[in-house]
Formats: sequence, structure tokens, C-alpha cells
Amino acid sequence: MTSYQSQLGEGEGIAEELAESQRAISIAEFFEKNKHMLGFDSEARALVTAVKEAVDNALDACEEAGILPDIYVEIQESGDYYKLVVEDNGPGITKEQAPKIFGKLLYGSRFHAREQNRGQQGIGISAAVLYSQLTSGKPAKITSRPKGQDEAQYFELIVDTDTNEPEISVDETTTWERPHGTRIELEMEANMRARSTLRDYIQDTAVVNPHARIEFDEPGLDESLKFERAERAELPDETEEIRPHPHGVELGTLLKMLEATDSYSVSGFMQEEFTRVGGKTADSVIANFNDRHYGRGMAWQPPKVGEDADIEAAVEDAVANKGAETTATFAAAVSDAIHDRDRVAYHEVEAIVDDAAEDAEADGDTTFGSTVRENAVDAAWGAVTADLTGDLYALVDDVTTKRKE
Repeated sequence: MTSYQSQLGEGEGIAEELAESQRAISIAEFFEKNKHMLGFDSEARALVTAVKEAVDNALDACEEAGILPDIYVEIQESGDYYKLVVEDNGPGITKEQAPKIFGKLLYGSRFHAREQNRGQQGIGISAAVLYSQLTSGKPAKITSRPKGQDEAQYFELIVDTDTNEPEISVDETTTWERPHGTRIELEMEANMRARSTLRDYIQDTAVVNPHARIEFDEPGLDESLKFERAERAELPDETEEIRPHPHGVELGTLLKMLEATDSYSVSGFMQEEFTRVGGKTADSVIANFNDRHYGRGMAWQPPKVGEDADIEAAVEDAVANKGAETTATFAAAVSDAIHDRDRVAYHEVEAIVDDAAEDAEADGDTTFGSTVRENAVDAAWGAVTADLTGDLYALVDDVTTKRKE
């Protein structure tokens, strides 16, 4: 035991003392100390990551608005730092939303959407803003002009890591030659050691997005790289949101979905909340979850001697082509095992039949396949449940008697 632990153990109210040091942290504060998890683990990689996040945002904004993307990317040397500028001709961002998009982590519209897209968590561009302010101490500069508005809105902001909210230092209107779009400027510690990677990214992005026009400029270029839009290029088809597939949903998620659904039946829930699930599939799933398969079904008393139901005879009749002696031995084993129990459930009958079949196979050359076993189970269960009147009366009488007491 360390001296510190020894001192703690000697006093009273230690739990309260330790509890005082516990506090919640914001997601922004977490990534402030773990920026490597976002791709900002080196100055060279940080610049590539920031460019990628800004370009992805620009492409997404244009495509969602049905606009052929026109994107400008520039990297400038700015004293001890590098300045990244990314412009697009997208629909622009409203005054209310712009600060949150750039200054709040985990803020976006796609986290709950199950569709193919470039981003989902709402972290990328705000993480670039966070890295920028941490390394240069300077705010991000955002200019955005929504389509149809005469003026653009200009912001300077940082991410408040204590609250994960944007902290705006400048909020004003300005003029901008673009009729609509967004521009972001970030200053950060970086270097151009990954210059080839950066150029490859821009080129590859242009190749896989032939509908976009991309211009890229950086200090090592004599003139900017221009990747023109392909002739007759059109926007890619809009992605459609899909529902989850049952195989991809974990139990906790399923329970949450059940609590939130508006469906009034399990079948309706299955068909409305999952993809590739129709009425037939839903019925099959429900059948597989029937309680009797998992040991939670009703257990019934075996028929007594003298009652019409005869388990042994029923099983013998259900088994064909196995030889009279083997069949009789098998049927007797099933009947004896069932009668040895005070009550028996369907899944227990299945286990009894399997055990008897394996014993019969071990004693001879006869094979009891799945079909034979299923027939034997159905026959035995039919005999057990042939007359439930007396058993039901006993159960009801037992419950009502206890309640009266």
C-alpha cells in the first residue's frame, strides 16, 4: 500500500473526498487531448486531414443542393504557420447553423441516416477548427452566402472545449463576389512533407468526382493545378436511406427500437423497421422465437395410466422403416423419460427424443434422421397435450387459491 493510500484509508469521508474530484468532460475537451484520434497526429498529416475534411464538406454541400461543385483549395505560408483556404459554390449556410457546423463537434444531420455518404459523425471540419486553434491560437474565419441572399455572413470563431460550443468573436455581414457558397480559412502548425500525398488526394478526388471542378494551389507550384469538370458530367444519383438489416442489429439496439416504434404488432415492427423483411419472413422469425423453443413455454403433466393418450403407441406409429424391435425400444425410452418427469415442456420433449435416438443408433445400425426425430417429437407432444383440461384446472386452482390466501 502506498503512503497516499495509507493516508486515505485512515480518515473518514474518503468517498466524499474522492467524489469531489469526479467530473464530466465534453467531447471537445476529450479530443483536445487526443487529437491524434482524428488524424491530426503530425504536422504533415494534419494538413492533409484538414484539406480532406473541408473538401468533403464542400462536395457534400453542393451535391445535396443539386449544384455541380466548383471547389478552390489554397495553401499559403503565413509566418510560422500555414493557412488553408477552401471555397465552394454550394448553397451556403444560414447564420444560425454556420457557427455550430464549424464550432461544435458531433453536430450534423447524418448520424442517424443509414445511407452511403462521405461523413456521418459531424466531427471532421470542426476537428480541423479545433486543431487550428490549438496550434496557432487563431480563430477559424468563415464566410458563407446562402443562395438568394444579397450579403454574406462572416464569422471568426473557436471551439469552446469546456462546453463543446462555438465561441464567436466576430459576427458581421460582408460582401462576396460568389453568388452563393462557403469559404473557410484556417491557420495551423503544419509542413509540406506530405506534399505528394496532398496532390495525390486532390487528383484522386477529381478523378472519382468527374462532375466537380477543383482548383488547387500551394507554395511549391508555379501555377495552380486545375481539374476541369468532365464534359456532360452530371451529379451522381442521390443516395437513399435504408432501414437496418436484422443481422446487423444488436440486442440493445433492438430493445431501443422496440420502445420507439409505432407498430402495434411484432410482425408490423419487423416489416416497418427492417429492410428485406416481408410478411413471410416476419412470421418465420416470430415462429423461431416461440417460447417453446427456448424453455419458457408451458410445461404439462404427462398423461396418467388409464387415460386415452398413449405416448409410446403414438411414437411407434410416427416412426417408420426402422424395424419393429428398434422402434419399440425407441418409443419405450421416450415414453419412460417423459413419464419420469412431473411436468414436461416442448423443448424437453425434443431433448428426450434426441437422447433416445442417439441411444438407439449406438445400439444398432439404424439411423434416426431429423425427419424421424421431428415426427417423434410431434407425436409425443401431441399425446402429452391431448387433454389439458385437468392440468389447466389444477394450475388455475393453484393460482387462485394462493391469491385468496
